[in-house]
Amino acid sequence: MKNLKQFLTILIMLFMSINLFGQFKAKMVFNSMGKERAFIVYSADEGYRYEFNEDGQEGVVIVKNDSPDVFILMPQQKMAMKSPAESSMSMGNDPIKSYEYYREKGLLKEAGRDRINGIDCVKSYLYNKDNPSQKMFTMWYSEKYKFPIKILNHIDGEEGTGMELKEIEPWTPGANSFSIPECYQIMEMGGMMQGRQKS
Repeated sequence: MKNLKQFLTILIMLFMSINLFGQFKAKMVFNSMGKERAFIVYSADEGYRYEFNEDGQEGVVIVKNDSPDVFILMPQQKMAMKSPAESSMSMGNDPIKSYEYYREKGLLKEAGRDRINGIDCVKSYLYNKDNPSQKMFTMWYSEKYKFPIKILNHIDGEEGTGMELKEIEPWTPGANSFSIPECYQIMEMGGMMQGRQKS
């Protein structure tokens, strides 16, 4: 019985290390408006979340696949800001949502395959539909992780704007990885208080 338990434990660990469902955690280097920020990103079937600390202010961005909204949690204040995914604040804090917003209005062209930080990716260019000579984004997407590994944003005109994932490793989400803590006050970005809410 003991040997069977050990075998099952090893089997489960091997299964997790294969990362069949694309669940992972990684360091995200995000360059925007001439400033570099470092996030920890967690991705699973349910969605993804970023954790960051800027000037002592902790924050968590939660994006669920089935939700039109993005939540920005501020643990020190026990507060969550709710914002539509297409709002300027959401896109400013989430390079993926920014890309998706323009993706719906652009022309995507595949440009072959490439390796970013040792990960096989599909490389593609996103062009402006109204001005097909204007390249808006270059993206490297991992089919294994079901997530962009690198995005370059050409719209703002600053070289190096975009994001890149590094140090990817398997991760298993907990029951509350994508929920808002019960004790948090949830506020609409327009300033209207919604009060306490479960997710």
